[in-house]
Amino acid sequence: MLPSKQTMFAARSVSLLTAAIASTIVAFSPRTAGAQVPSDPCSPLTSDEVSAALGETVAAGQKATDKACAWTATKPKHQIVSLSFSPSGDWTKRKTQQIPGDTKVNLTGIGDEAFSETAGKYTSLYVKKGNTIFLVRVYGVPDLDQQLTIEKTIAKKVAAKV
Repeated sequence: MLPSKQTMFAARSVSLLTAAIASTIVAFSPRTAGAQVPSDPCSPLTSDEVSAALGETVAAGQKATDKACAWTATKPKHQIVSLSFSPSGDWTKRKTQQIPGDTKVNLTGIGDEAFSETAGKYTSLYVKKGNTIFLVRVYGVPDLDQQLTIEKTIAKKVAAKV
């Protein structure tokens, strides 16, 4: 029996999501010193804070690397919030690097500086506060504006604690 189109689409979506999370973790892996990163990358947020922003109950944050954490909701929808910290020297590069098809927008009211980047079906929110740089991403929320709203809510909470 051949798999249905819906099953194949779901499997492809999970594969793409896994690849996106992995690329975030690699992109934010340690390269230089100087950034002020919490010893536990999950510590700036509670599950309740992430749940409130997402509108779904999430499990406890799971440390992916020394600089990345993810919170996952499985019901009623599979959604993920990731928080990654980056070396402070990456800020200018991330802010000025132009990638074809991506759109960057400067934002105010979050940390010292912030910008969103939209690539395809995903937004990413980059924030700099002092020497701390972090990235918030939401997966499983199809609406780009809603993704960014959730990311802003979470980023403001993180910025207040780092």
